[in-house]
Amino acid sequence: MALDTLLRKHFIRHHGEGAAHQADFYRCMSCGGLITWKKIRSNTLCCAGRLTKTNPTWWEAFRLLVFPWTL
Repeated sequence: MALDTLLRKHFIRHHGEGAAHQADFYRCMSCGGLITWKKIRSNTLCCAGRLTKTNPTWWEAFRLLVFPWTL
């Protein structure tokens, strides 16, 4: 199995997945925090639905894969 497939499965297990046309990462317009699908589905957002698509910084990407409970 390819490494990218394993990383994707790990990511989905910890952070969830939206529909095929939706982004994996969003940023809160109020606080600037990184939002994943797990937070969206659990409705623990501070921004009242004001999100924008984003790419995580290298530190956020590291935390997503190595320390998933910190986001």
